[in-house]
Amino acid sequence: MKKYNFSVSYFKKTKNMRTRVLLVYASYLWTKMLIGLTFHPYRSIKETLRRPVLLPVIFSPLIAIALLFLAAKIGSLLLVVYGIKREAVAIFLSTTLISIIFWQALLLYFLISFFVATRKK
Repeated sequence: MKKYNFSVSYFKKTKNMRTRVLLVYASYLWTKMLIGLTFHPYRSIKETLRRPVLLPVIFSPLIAIALLFLAAKIGSLLLVVYGIKREAVAIFLSTTLISIIFWQALLLYFLISFFVATRKK
């Protein structure tokens, strides 16, 4: 019978490796679901309801809105634009905000309609 001599550093290495693998896997799933929600929202919402762990991905446009406001605030502090450039930046930011809000509304509509359909069955 062979004795194994595992040191504490071995377990620390495996724990770090596990967390890295988990992080890479979670990033892969999050990115896959975001791409799916962008190009095939109906099918992706359906898949998300099969795996409720992925439910927070549906609310990722809200994170995008927060990042948009943060980037706009930092940009307003660092950049000073006047005239037509200022109007172009305002049109870009407002268009982006409206499209993200509509995208979130569409995802919530699909989510609610799937919940209602599963309740009726």
